[in-house]
Amino acid sequence: MAQQFNVSQPTITFALQRLEKELATTLISRHRARGTLTVTTTGAQLLVHARAIIDHEALLQKEIAAEKAGRLRLGLPPIIETQYFTRIAKQLKVKGLLDKIQTFEAGSSTTLQALKQGNIDLTLMGSIEPLAEPHIVTQVFNQTPFAVYMAADDPLADPSGIYFRQLKDREFVMFKDGFIHNQAFNQLARRARVRPKVVFRSNEIQGLLNLIAAGIGMGFMMTAVAPARDDVVQIPLLDADMPTFVTSLGYRDSHVFSPLQQEILDVIQHALT
Repeated sequence: MAQQFNVSQPTITFALQRLEKELATTLISRHRARGTLTVTTTGAQLLVHARAIIDHEALLQKEIAAEKAGRLRLGLPPIIETQYFTRIAKQLKVKGLLDKIQTFEAGSSTTLQALKQGNIDLTLMGSIEPLAEPHIVTQVFNQTPFAVYMAADDPLADPSGIYFRQLKDREFVMFKDGFIHNQAFNQLARRARVRPKVVFRSNEIQGLLNLIAAGIGMGFMMTAVAPARDDVVQIPLLDADMPTFVTSLGYRDSHVFSPLQQEILDVIQHALT
């Protein structure tokens, strides 16, 4: 340890002794006969809090840098961007704030991790149930069912609906890892005891719709995705207890929004109501 911090061993020893005196506990058990050291229970507890302090310091540095840049870093999953960002952008532009956001585009699972790590300040995100994440404040603004998307000329394209188990032998084109759609899809597959084959993955909605129209595979998306084309149809799923796509706004409970960031947050909240 002394070599790691480029100090002498006595310096480490004296620092540890001062810390034990201040906390009135033993952090390291010293076995002189065996020449070994063991971390005590209170030492392990200190380590947990020390790591949390280091994590918070890293968050602080990122938040300070973002505030100095005069920006709000916004997580924006592509499928949510398609459905909601136009009206958000319109109101931000009216307020002269559109150029004050920096977007981070990735699936909802990825943007949630970026939020926790302090790489973004605010995110729109999806989940299959309202989130209850420690230290994350969430505001749900919509819940949407999932559906199957298939070519209009597919024999299974029954507008009255279909059960997931009927798709056991079909191939799918899906979003890449980090998208909540995969969680809902896997949940339905487990319930139906089937293992549908995924032949291609992409982050791009229109690209997936093109593949679906060409008969390459079926799609699985929230129903808010309207194909707006004649060669792809949206088929409802008839399974009981279907998961839903819950769309939320989220931010860390420790984040203090600057006046500029708060103004942007207010505009986004208003646009989503």
